[in-house]
This record gives sequence, C-alpha cells and structure tokens, in this order.
Amino acid sequence: MLDRAAKPVSTMLIPNLVHIGYSLMLIALLARDVLWLRLILVFAQTNLSLYSYFRGIDSIAAWNAAFVVINTVWVIRILRERRAVQLPPELAALHDRYFAALSPPEFLRLWGLGERQILSGTALTRQGQATPALYFLLRGAVVVRQQNRELARLGAGDFVAEMSLLTGATATADAETDGEVELMRWPSDKLRQLRRNATLWTKIQSVLGHDLVVKIQRASGGTELAEVPVQAV
Repeated sequence: MLDRAAKPVSTMLIPNLVHIGYSLMLIALLARDVLWLRLILVFAQTNLSLYSYFRGIDSIAAWNAAFVVINTVWVIRILRERRAVQLPPELAALHDRYFAALSPPEFLRLWGLGERQILSGTALTRQGQATPALYFLLRGAVVVRQQNRELARLGAGDFVAEMSLLTGATATADAETDGEVELMRWPSDKLRQLRRNATLWTKIQSVLGHDLVVKIQRASGGTELAEVPVQAV
C-alpha cells in the first residue's frame, strides 16, 4: 500500500481528515433537511476521499469520490427545485394558510395535478367503497353522513376523503355536496405519481394530518366551520 503522505501536504492534517470526514457524516445523519444532509455529505466524503488518497488506499478514495459526485448532483437538483417561485396572490394566500408544509414549487406541482370542478348534488365518497379521489373545497359545503346520520358539515378550506388516502382503507362515511360546490379534485392515479417522491409525499401527509386535527378540534367545539369561500385562480 502506497503512502502518499510524503507529498507536500501537512502531516498533521492528513490523520485528521478521516476524523473530520466521519464527524461531518454524523452531523449529516442528524440533519432533518435533505438538502443539508446531501451538502454535508459532500464535505464529509471529500475529506474521506482525500485521506484515502494520501494513504494510498485508491479503491476507497475512488468510492468516496463517486459519492461526492452523486451528492453534488443531488444538491444542484434540490436547489433548482427550491429556487424562488412567485405564486399568484390568490394561490399564495391559499398556500400560506393550508399548504405551508409544501415549498412553492411543490405546491404548484400538487395543484397542477388537480382538476378544478363545480359540482351539485354529487356523492364524493360512499361508505365501504374505495375513494376515487382527494378533494379540497374552495366554495360551498359537503355533508358527511354515516348510516343516514349527519356527522359533520365541511366547508371551504376542508379536505374530503383524506382519511382514506392516509390509511389506504375504504371510506368510513358518505360525503355528498350540499348544493353547488367548487373544489379541487386529485384522482387516485395522479396521487400515486406523487408517492414516488418520499419527501414530497411526507409533506402532503403533514398537510392532510393538520386538516384532520382541525376537524377534530371543530368537532370538540374548538373552532368554527369556515364560512368564507377560498379565493383561488
């Protein structure tokens, strides 16, 4: 094994490269944000690659150099996805109030997969049946019933069928429009596309989970049903 430490590199620095590399790797594993995780790994694996090179361990140096390239590509890709996006005022207000867990580009991606519809006298879900889509109410009201007993009335800003989406189970109640409603509809096949992006899907689950919490608080008397229509383009 060839030791390249004889080259004009500080003999005190070389032994520390491995410690710096593994310390940075530990910090990366503690990072919650995937961008920071990838970025710190770039520096960690650069140190490990240099250490292995100067110690003459070319195979390990090559592998870490490959990891540096892969993580650098991911850092660039994530930065491009997160670059500043100017939302229209109407969508910006909607994003800030109901979809804040998503970055603006992620929100636009989700919103673009939806279909804006105006419905009247329509059943959105049927108890015991698979739900065909996820709904977000922009205007109007939806009545939720179980065995002909009214459980709740949903209004602008509420999701419909999110429980089935989160659990993968069939609908536990009927949900029908009460008069004319305006909503966004995401078909199940479109949502399956988003599941491939684990980070984005986790954020969408967070949005839906928050909606469930609000509904539980409302049912216990903590909040009132929204009466003002959601303004959206």
